[in-house]
Amino acid sequence: MNVKAIKQTVGMVVPIWFAPTTPLERVEELLLATFENWDVFLLPERVVLVLDGCDWCLKPTRRVQKTLQGEDWTIVMLERNVGKGGATVTGIQCLVERSEPKYIVIRDSDNDHWLSDLPKLWRLALLMEQEQQSDFFIVIGRRNALHFPMSFTRGEWERITDEILLEAAKFALAREGKVPNLTYCAFHTADPPDFMSGYKLFTARSAKFACQVMREEHERFPDLDLLRYGWEGVPTLSLLLANGLIGEITRMTYRRQPVTGYGDETSADLYGRQIFYALHRCGLKGEPARVLFDNVVRRSLLWTQQPQRNTLLEVRRRILTELDAFSEPADEEVRFF
Repeated sequence: MNVKAIKQTVGMVVPIWFAPTTPLERVEELLLATFENWDVFLLPERVVLVLDGCDWCLKPTRRVQKTLQGEDWTIVMLERNVGKGGATVTGIQCLVERSEPKYIVIRDSDNDHWLSDLPKLWRLALLMEQEQQSDFFIVIGRRNALHFPMSFTRGEWERITDEILLEAAKFALAREGKVPNLTYCAFHTADPPDFMSGYKLFTARSAKFACQVMREEHERFPDLDLLRYGWEGVPTLSLLLANGLIGEITRMTYRRQPVTGYGDETSADLYGRQIFYALHRCGLKGEPARVLFDNVVRRSLLWTQQPQRNTLLEVRRRILTELDAFSEPADEEVRFF
């Protein structure tokens, strides 16, 4: 592990938001774990924390900064909550202006993204840059499983969203006679890339690109509020459509997340927005949109139990209606395997 080289090339942005009901002692505990041993891999001037309209988190954040001797970290306090995408874009811009690193890693604030996995993401970035002679890529910290850390329902929604994003990108690129380059994604699974993972390493070029497309697509689709709901999907899909590369390295994750801003009851809305965005952005409407959507969701276990099935059918109705593609699903009660 070339720790010195990592320090010389990597900066980090961590958007922070905890619900007002979260005990401040718990906030401090999670932040301490998130930033533990930060100085092994990072220079203090290349650490940016963005408090996303949560002024109640400022005191525990300052205590962690003092405890871990991070006096030179940059802490940005947003007056209002703008969502993960808005906070991350702000953090990237701040980091680039202060000390433009070669790579920028984005991590969540609940210790689900271990710094000890950073060297693996960094090594793959070096390999991709060397072999492809390109700095237009994102490296994803892939999870071993989706359901354990997030729940059955949210895990299924993430799997559906990942697959629809990939299939929509393939459709759009095929119309141009192209295919996505996925040779650096995980070899040990047939599942699509873990686009929804929050642990990602960007090159400086791809980070700037991500900031640009987030602003542009947010303005293009104001009703979707993509700065709040689209940070994971919009940059990865946009990068693929612009002939960029996606790489993956398996990372550690919680068996069960200690805190989350999104529960089962909000999963359909969170991922439904990204699904609609992907289909619309990639030019899918009418029958192709319906077939692609149904190809993916028919395999989901959300079909097998209530109330998840009815929620999925409602999301299907809303999205396909907007795309002039809605028709009632076939009666599965009379089907056989």
